[in-house]
Amino acid sequence: MQDGGSQVSSTSREAPRRRLAVLNQRAQIELAIERLTRFATFERIYAGQLNEIGERLLRASTFTAYCDCRALGVGKRADQIIAARGAATPTAGRNRELEPA
Repeated sequence: MQDGGSQVSSTSREAPRRRLAVLNQRAQIELAIERLTRFATFERIYAGQLNEIGERLLRASTFTAYCDCRALGVGKRADQIIAARGAATPTAGRNRELEPA
């Protein structure tokens, strides 16, 4: 047996859901920025110590985090993080065949 209260409770949940959506977006932005910061720092510190596969994985991870930041609307902040950490620009991949040995 259902009462009309279920309809009221679903309506009363809409406001918290909207707030949750805003919080989720903020959390996604914070997470994307933290990931990019971490990967850019790893790239600066460890890139020279990794083998080719490790470097490729680290660059791909940095690029993915950078793309996430841009998709969430914080591309300028992402550019600042990359510049501040001295990581390779995510859009400019290196081609090992063209680099001198």
